[in-house]
Amino acid sequence: MNGLLRLHDLDEEDDRRPASRRDDHFAGADIDAGLGRVHVDEAGDLVAVDLDERALCTMNPAALGGHLLAAIERAEQAARAERIERRRL
Repeated sequence: MNGLLRLHDLDEEDDRRPASRRDDHFAGADIDAGLGRVHVDEAGDLVAVDLDERALCTMNPAALGGHLLAAIERAEQAARAERIERRRL
C-alpha cells in the first residue's frame, strides 16, 4: 500500500469481515506529524487507521498515543458536524 500500514478492527461477533469497509468511512482526520489518517463511521466509531510506515520509524513512541487520540477526536467531531449538516438539508 505504498508505505502505509492498514490496521483493521475485526468485529468480535463476525471476525470474517473487517469492520473498516470503505463504505463505513464517514469522516476522517489526519494524524499529526504526518503519521497517517484515522477514519470513523457515521456514529463516530473508529473503523480504520492508516499509518505511514516511514513516519512511524522516526516517531517518538511515547508521543504516538497522544497523536492518535487527538486525530480520533477530530474525526469524531467531523462526523458529528457532518450529521448535523445533513439534518439541516
